[in-house]
Amino acid sequence: MADGLGQVTRLAGGSSLGPVATAELANAIQTFLLEETRLGIPALIHDECCSGFLANGATNFAQIIGVASTWEPALVEAMTAIIRTQMRAVGVHQGLAPVIDIARDPRWGRTEETFGEDPYLTSAMGVAYIRGLQGDDWTDGVMATAKHFVGYSASEGGLNWAPAHITPRELREVYLAPFEAAVRVADLAS
Repeated sequence: MADGLGQVTRLAGGSSLGPVATAELANAIQTFLLEETRLGIPALIHDECCSGFLANGATNFAQIIGVASTWEPALVEAMTAIIRTQMRAVGVHQGLAPVIDIARDPRWGRTEETFGEDPYLTSAMGVAYIRGLQGDDWTDGVMATAKHFVGYSASEGGLNWAPAHITPRELREVYLAPFEAAVRVADLAS
């Protein structure tokens, strides 16, 4: 590890550490990387945050499919601002959400992580999610990661890793629309 490392995955969500211990561990890792490696570059720390920061002591919100039913983007932005604050408090820089793939087959096992089947609603809610998580200032923002690009949810029979049969028009008008909005409107970072 003399040259450092690029990223650290799930310090909080992959452990039973509380917020204080997670922050102390993140700080110890970053201090080591800054002071003891050849390049002195800190790591990017990321974690899950689909319906709340997946960590002990963090707030758990309703599943995203339920949040989508409110049709209230302002609610989503306020929710993810709380998630951002909790993630930054323990040293997390990147959130592995939102899932803005379109879910049209309820047999798919990750439907509850999505905003549903409508590209307009998914785009609006996804933009709000990203804005809330990333914030207006990168000194306290958390990089949002739009998932799962693209058509992962359209797998045959709702099976994970099965083929997805999507026409070019459906791909453009339905499945890519939320990702385009995320980049163009919300300035998606990842």
